[in-house]
Amino acid sequence: MSGISVFRSPIFLFFLLLILFFSCATRREIVRLKNQADFLEQSNKRLEKRTARLDSLIREQIDLSNRLRADLATTLGGMEDRMGIVESKLEDLSHRFPELSRKMEQVKRQISTKKDTTKSSDTSAVMMNIDPKQLYDVAYLDLTKGNYDLAITGFSNYLKYFPETDQAANAQYWLGECYYAKKNYTRAAIEFHKVLEDYSTGTKVPSALYKLGLSLLELKSINQANKYFEELITNYPNTQEAKLAKEKLKKLKERKKR
Repeated sequence: MSGISVFRSPIFLFFLLLILFFSCATRREIVRLKNQADFLEQSNKRLEKRTARLDSLIREQIDLSNRLRADLATTLGGMEDRMGIVESKLEDLSHRFPELSRKMEQVKRQISTKKDTTKSSDTSAVMMNIDPKQLYDVAYLDLTKGNYDLAITGFSNYLKYFPETDQAANAQYWLGECYYAKKNYTRAAIEFHKVLEDYSTGTKVPSALYKLGLSLLELKSINQANKYFEELITNYPNTQEAKLAKEKLKKLKERKKR
């Protein structure tokens, strides 16, 4: 009886409950720790996968960067070669044009000296000793520099003494451009029209038609200008000048409606 009373005593029951409580708490803690460990393991695996993908992307970026640097080096090398060629040509031209200018000045002085004492046939002989290309190049150089009067003289002499050369049509066109730049639109229209008359199969015809139309617009001859613009569009529809002529006609029509 005394043994049974011990098991039933409050103190024994308290210790028994305490042991059971700690036993349950320990199991719950073990389960919680296990869950945390599993979660950390899964997180670590995901992190490893992301790190692997990041490493792969970094390697790809490095490879791409290396290829781009190689392509850039190749491109720059090619550009340097082309720049060297251009610089060489520019240097050659810088030496050439002064020489051409000096020769042209000598010709001008010869013509001026013999003007009053030499017959026209003698002057022609002097001009025939000049290289046509040099005469053309000097006149074109004067045009690019804005020396329009000198360019007009050069191109006029070229057309006078070398009217049958391949550059004659260009010389005639640039003569018109000189007068257009000087705002002498009447003379410009005359010179551009000569391109159509004398060099109708040349490559400068579309440009001459367009600039002739512009010259006539400046002279307020709108109907005549429209005629040449329409001729340009009809006969040379695929040229840049035809596109510009269409835009001009469109603006003129819009202005007329107003």
